[in-house]
Amino acid sequence: MQSQIKNLAIVSIFIFSINISSMHHEEAKVAAQGMVSSEVFDLAGEMDLYVERYDSCGPATGAKHFHPYGTLVYVLDGETSSIASGSYEPISKDNYWFEKSNWVHGGEDPNAPAVETDQCAKMLIIRVAKKGESPTVFVD
Repeated sequence: MQSQIKNLAIVSIFIFSINISSMHHEEAKVAAQGMVSSEVFDLAGEMDLYVERYDSCGPATGAKHFHPYGTLVYVLDGETSSIASGSYEPISKDNYWFEKSNWVHGGEDPNAPAVETDQCAKMLIIRVAKKGESPTVFVD
């Protein structure tokens, strides 16, 4: 009887902890889908250099955000589009664009060009941030 009560108590605590964990679970925001790799390099102990690779297909689904120190996006393969210049432009393999510092972008955009689900791009994204700060700031 005592072991049954002990087992029941352990199971109850386990279920209770799962429920508390799920109540506090918040879906992580991402600026872009399809991250393949990310490396961070120290810049003189004051800044970090982020070098990331993304492979994605279909329309962009990232949350609204900005980068405090700008971002360089180089298209390794395929084609995508960017509104960094003020209007949407197609960007194809071996071309790049720069997203200026503090430029808010991402999220739902009814003016974005149609993108087929099988339209894919491979991109190299390079950005910097101060030590201890995120290179991406999400906007609610």
